[in-house]
Amino acid sequence: MLFAAPNMPLLVTAGLSLLTSPGETSPGSGNGDGGGDDGSSPGPTPADISGLSGWWDAGTATSWNTPVATLADLSGGSTTITPYHYYTGTGVTPAVLMTTPRLNGLLGGIGAPTAQASYTPTLDADTGLTVSALSLSPDIAWTLVLVWSRPNRRQGTYYFNTNPVALITVNGTVVLSLSSIGNTLSLFPTGANVTLSASLARRHSQAIILRNTPGAGVDAWLDGVLVVSGVANPLPAGVTGPVTLLHDMTLQGAAQLWFHELATWPRALTAAEVTMLITYTARWSLGTRKGVSLLIMGQSNSSYFVASGGAQLMANGLAWYLGALAGNIIFQPSGSYFDPDRYTQVNGHPISNSTAPLFPPGAGSGTFLTNPGDGSDPATWALGPDGLATQAYLTGASAIPTAEDLNDIGAILWPWTEQDSTAPYAQKALYTGTIKRLATLTRAMLGRNADNLPLLMWNAIPYESDTGLQMVREAIADIAADGTDNLNLFLTQTADSIPLNATYDPTSGLWSGGDATHRDETDEITFGLRGAHGAARAISAAGFADAITTIPGTMPFLGPKILTAQLNASTVIITIQHDQGNDILLPLQAALGAGWAVMDGGTVASPGPIITAIAASRIDATHLQITLASAPTHAAANCLLFYPYGSTQIGRGDAVTDNFATVGWPAGWEMTAQLGSAWAMNFPLQATSYGIPLSAT
Repeated sequence: MLFAAPNMPLLVTAGLSLLTSPGETSPGSGNGDGGGDDGSSPGPTPADISGLSGWWDAGTATSWNTPVATLADLSGGSTTITPYHYYTGTGVTPAVLMTTPRLNGLLGGIGAPTAQASYTPTLDADTGLTVSALSLSPDIAWTLVLVWSRPNRRQGTYYFNTNPVALITVNGTVVLSLSSIGNTLSLFPTGANVTLSASLARRHSQAIILRNTPGAGVDAWLDGVLVVSGVANPLPAGVTGPVTLLHDMTLQGAAQLWFHELATWPRALTAAEVTMLITYTARWSLGTRKGVSLLIMGQSNSSYFVASGGAQLMANGLAWYLGALAGNIIFQPSGSYFDPDRYTQVNGHPISNSTAPLFPPGAGSGTFLTNPGDGSDPATWALGPDGLATQAYLTGASAIPTAEDLNDIGAILWPWTEQDSTAPYAQKALYTGTIKRLATLTRAMLGRNADNLPLLMWNAIPYESDTGLQMVREAIADIAADGTDNLNLFLTQTADSIPLNATYDPTSGLWSGGDATHRDETDEITFGLRGAHGAARAISAAGFADAITTIPGTMPFLGPKILTAQLNASTVIITIQHDQGNDILLPLQAALGAGWAVMDGGTVASPGPIITAIAASRIDATHLQITLASAPTHAAANCLLFYPYGSTQIGRGDAVTDNFATVGWPAGWEMTAQLGSAWAMNFPLQATSYGIPLSAT
């Protein structure tokens, strides 16, 4: 098998390959098109079609998220694709093209990401591409294939958001255009203006093949289907000059699309060759694509989760996991929209008015559900004022998100346990009912159900009440274990954090001061990074995956967990089951036993004495030894192990963790390389929702 370059067969002479047919390829995997999610071709490549004059492929890169000055010509020629900017005057720094991963399965592309306008990602309004030595004149034969993706409708321009965008422009004349607010793809919009499709989705990936035959006109195939034939080419005969891609050569004229691939031939390909080319483009996931959004509800820590950037980072991670073209968050704090009030977040409000003393049963103000105070089942309760504000935000004539935005919602996210964790333990059944009821009503607002819209909750954050907080942890764990309501713990440890604005010493893991009722924004960011892993599986299982439908089992999930605990006098031997790490680490205060506690007799409803740990040490890769401040007085079976108990704050960097950051990622799934170094992390030991009974053996 002789090749002059990757995917380039050795030629005997111009247009004649030494090999008369392509070698066998392994069956593809992943998206069901015969090619792999990794971009493997199901058969021939453009190089297998004689006369190839240019081939630029941005699907793979040696380094992701790096600037692109030029895109090399894989045909063996010297013609490069370079950035195009309408305005390059003094004092203006043009946006930079970047190699961007995971835009289409495991394949990427190039574009110019910029500051978010309305939706993520936002691409620069003045950056396109240009390629010279490419003629689309009507009096010569030529063929080209172009592959692109649209992540969002046009946004962030001065007043051009509704204008069509250009995919191919020659000397200022648009050859191929795409409507910005509609769904139309047009050929020669200022001439013949032929509609190639009137049903392109908001988010899509498409492959267009254009073939010009002098005297016969232009034929076009969209995603492998012949859509028009013999369209008169209105360009001037002999037209020359650079061809501009994804820009109409006017102010803020960028198409704001991702570029994937372009290949050209200075001849009209035969029908058989077009079929070969169509087979090749099946390496891309073509047609309608998805974005994934999180509908975020809750109180003040939910707002901090958004304000810190943690929620958006989580959405970015979800889009990466699911192969979606966009990841966004849908939320609204109270106080912005009135008549009617519309919001999804409000400070200090629990799920229902059952939680004393803020909202006594029967009160009509505040909270998302109203407890009528008559002893009725929460399954019958109506929306309270906050719930009605959420309903008004999402539905009806006053709704704020568009129908397209609502269709993007892949999960309801509740970073929300604060006020509810002040309730007495006796309210566990009632609190469990309120979670189920509000989730059901919220899904109904969106016309969805538990099967296709997961609810994501975190393990309760440290707050004021030990028994109430344990009650909340147990209730959430019970609903998750039952599975009927599709509640998923996206974050199983939140006590490895510190209070908002606390003074923190990263060398010791100690802190002081701060607002203990709120988590620090640095920790909220970490929550978003860690939370994407478990959430992605829940959303994928609900059928919301896009170009990637299978997550490798070697990717992290929720972190290591405690299996058993054996008591021996004042020491406890902990057996740990790893997630994807393979060892135990005890950083900073973890070595001093931070977070570990044993309840010496009693129950959560009627607690016995709490004995904290004073030291922790590694025995081997799956066993820890915890040393307690004193030996329990009760038999082991009457003692419960907690990590942590109630409102205990373990502290940032003070939790027992695995060593996942050094284990490495599976091929094609290197999050650190593709999304950034922040995604390299060890996972803390999962918190105990229920106390773990100790054993004597």
